[in-house]
Amino acid sequence: MPFEIEEVELAGHKKISTGIIGLDYQLGGGFPEGSIIVIQGSAISGIERVAEQFWKADGETTSGRDSWYLISDSSPSVGMTAVTPAEVGDVLSHMPGKRFVIDSLSSVIRIGGIDAAISLIKESGAIITHDGGTILFLLYDDVHPPEEVIAVIRYADVYIHLLDERHGNEIERKMEIAKLKNADVPGRLFPYNITKEGIDLSTTARVV
Repeated sequence: MPFEIEEVELAGHKKISTGIIGLDYQLGGGFPEGSIIVIQGSAISGIERVAEQFWKADGETTSGRDSWYLISDSSPSVGMTAVTPAEVGDVLSHMPGKRFVIDSLSSVIRIGGIDAAISLIKESGAIITHDGGTILFLLYDDVHPPEEVIAVIRYADVYIHLLDERHGNEIERKMEIAKLKNADVPGRLFPYNITKEGIDLSTTARVV
């Protein structure tokens, strides 16, 4: 039996790879270029893998290149830039490039409050996207009250929520693309797995 194909219009906007083949397929080529992206999920959802695959999608992950990963929540891996939550905005202002990951927006909120986070999204996000760059913020589940999450989503061009549920000894993971700039939001969840190669997302339905 053939799969039902779900198509969502996203015309007239250049896209950049998400770093995840299945997600690129669902989005008809990737994220809209020049977007503010918020990915929310739990610590076991694979949220960091999603961010790393976006960061490495062009293979440019060293200083002086086009991709930057600013991390304040844990020790940096090779090529990442360690920052404190209070330093994120200042550091971003001195980083030319096209891909930026902030890990995490949750730590900015924890230290500076929701107003500091919104200011970072609006000010740094506006500068980066104005020049054609794309910035991805990580937001962790079970850390923020609903009103803070809503405030963040309001300023995002793309909002994706990673959902994980336990069923006995198994964990079921699904991705919700809940907000998508200049496009209809797909009306379904997309199952995915975490493998040693990274995030493996279903390609049985398509968003174009």
